[in-house]
Amino acid sequence: MGCQNRIITAQLDVISGYVQSVCFSPDGNTLASSNGDKTIRLWDVKTGQQKAKLDGHSNCINSVCFSPDGNTLASGSHDESICLWDVKTGQQKAKLDGHSNCINSVCFSPDGNTLASGSDDESIRLWDVKTGQQKAKLDGHTSYVYSVCFSPDGNTLASGSRHYSIRLWDVKTGQQKTQLDGHTHNVYSVCFSPDGTTLASGSNDNSIRLWDVKTGQEIKSSDKSYKDILAQFKIPLQNSQLLPNVEPVRTILRICQNPLLEASGTLILEGDFINHQGIDLKPLFKFKGCCFLEDLKKKLI
Repeated sequence: MGCQNRIITAQLDVISGYVQSVCFSPDGNTLASSNGDKTIRLWDVKTGQQKAKLDGHSNCINSVCFSPDGNTLASGSHDESICLWDVKTGQQKAKLDGHSNCINSVCFSPDGNTLASGSDDESIRLWDVKTGQQKAKLDGHTSYVYSVCFSPDGNTLASGSRHYSIRLWDVKTGQQKTQLDGHTHNVYSVCFSPDGTTLASGSNDNSIRLWDVKTGQEIKSSDKSYKDILAQFKIPLQNSQLLPNVEPVRTILRICQNPLLEASGTLILEGDFINHQGIDLKPLFKFKGCCFLEDLKKKLI
């Protein structure tokens, strides 16, 4: 007898305004949401029922984050303040003041002792969770800081900004370690992989990029994948008359809505490339030096 996979969804109805941010508690039983009515709501994930409503901010709340032990919730608001909440009682434990513009992102360190915040005042601040005091102010961004995220070991903090750049910071010294450039518009979100070796970033340039944390370089398609594809066609990697223009390091075709087209020397396995006007873009790609393996396959057959 066959089995069928079922997707079960639950809708948590927020009557008063849009939802800006959501975060699961570490045990997965509670979901926090920040709403357009300047409140935070805690939801029972199993039942879908609201457990608590947290009031205290005077403007919309842009970010919520649970502490690693699940006992504290941090919230960053357009009112330029950060609040720490007791999850069990729903009471405000502390209010962290220091930023001079709205807070876009808050994130706990893995040990729960430090909270990082990114703001439109172009700064990142590190806070002592126990005392509520500011520990450090990280300056370097020249525009709004939209996202902050700690590495799994807590030694590095990543930040994404309006000025297209991503920066990695040494948490102990507060010094910038490296800057990751590549996006062509605002970087709204950054997140480390569980092993801490890769950073993902999401941008208004309609792309998600992966970065090697050690080298600071963007991760492209691997040479191994490139070689495996060519091996299927029995084509040598280099010095082939069949692949006169292909560059082994450029194996990604990146097309954006803005006028950016990386096509020269790109190897394309197969696919249809029709734009919104119904025009076939293959001739353009070929003119730019692309090589379509599906065409070579037909020739070889």
